[in-house]
Amino acid sequence: MFDLGTFLDWFVVLVFAHAAVTLVTVALGRAAERAPSSKRIQGDPVPDGQVEREIRANIRFCLLIPLALALALQGRWIVWGPDTIGWAVASFFLCSVVFDVYFYGLHRLLHTRAMMRFHRHHHLSRVTSPWSAQSVSTVEALGWALGYVGVPWLLGHVAPVSLIGYLVYLFYNVFGNVIGHANVELGPPALTRSPAVWLAHPYTFHALHHARFTGHFGFGSTFMDRLAGTEWPDWVPAYERVMAGEPLRQHGKTEPRA
Repeated sequence: MFDLGTFLDWFVVLVFAHAAVTLVTVALGRAAERAPSSKRIQGDPVPDGQVEREIRANIRFCLLIPLALALALQGRWIVWGPDTIGWAVASFFLCSVVFDVYFYGLHRLLHTRAMMRFHRHHHLSRVTSPWSAQSVSTVEALGWALGYVGVPWLLGHVAPVSLIGYLVYLFYNVFGNVIGHANVELGPPALTRSPAVWLAHPYTFHALHHARFTGHFGFGSTFMDRLAGTEWPDWVPAYERVMAGEPLRQHGKTEPRA
């Protein structure tokens, strides 16, 4: 049964929370880009008008996602598990892995000929900014909303997740997505040699997807691209060049220099 009061309560809280996380993270990303010691990923400048277009799309995204979540929460579509500390932590990791699998599938679908028209808006940003993360079309935003609602709904049929763990994951998801589109590398130099890279890739990894349009379809990890064979073989040298203070140019190509 639809309860308008409960829906509005959730919607207002979620809009405020989503907008607040977005604005704070964008500010952090912009500050990192401007820092004197920043490791710039793409050497080309952001084209005029790009940020304004991205901000408009962010406003739409920050309304559509809370709308979907508020509908799910007020309607109790999702079965929630216990909010113990241990299960909240486990829920966080469960949501992270399942969302990465879902997003990889969604992203590959959006790159098909039939669906690319709905994803092209995001790829207008070849040199990314923190605003690029949520700069997507309405159809693509609905795909994100389906993932945000569908992941805990699906897990609820197997191992109901903690609401607290899920909300913390949502914060991590938005924060990581926004700051991960900043045109600056913040990862440690040794990350590519660590098993942790399977679950947390450097920002250069995704920047190459924007530069090349194909490959690197995962959200915040490498495991789906590695398993599916869509990992660029030269991304580690590209990452090392960025960490050495040499931004990428020529649309992210990393051929050896003469």
